Amino acid sequence: MISIRDYFGPHKAPTAALVSAAKTLLSPVNALLAEAIRAGVELAQNPATGTLVSGQTYGGFRPENCPIGSPKSAHKQARAVDVYDPDGALDAWVTDEILAGYGLYREHPDATSGWCHLTDRAPDSGKRTFRP
Repeated sequence: MISIRDYFGPHKAPTAALVSAAKTLLSPVNALLAEAIRAGVELAQNPATGTLVSGQTYGGFRPENCPIGSPKSAHKQARAVDVYDPDGALDAWVTDEILAGYGLYREHPDATSGWCHLTDRAPDSGKRTFRP
């Protein structure tokens, strides 16, 4: 599963509010990941992070000065995580019904090759699976 330490990675959590937001996000994310494992989805650790968090540095929390994403990115608000998914197994298993059961949303798998972007922040469209 993804711990708070995994989520913030090399970045120091700047505020207690962001730590709280990350905990609120990771609770349903970890529950979804546990269900995926029970359903036979094989999750892999990212060799770059040694965790389930994707990317080199910015798959979990992104500090305000991070060059990746918009200033209002859900990652910068501790409300999104990119789960390492090199073969797309997690994205193939996730459905809108599963996401709804956990109060989560994801970027469309076509836009997230190698990872599954999960967030607890609804997009403007309100769709569980959305295109960024």
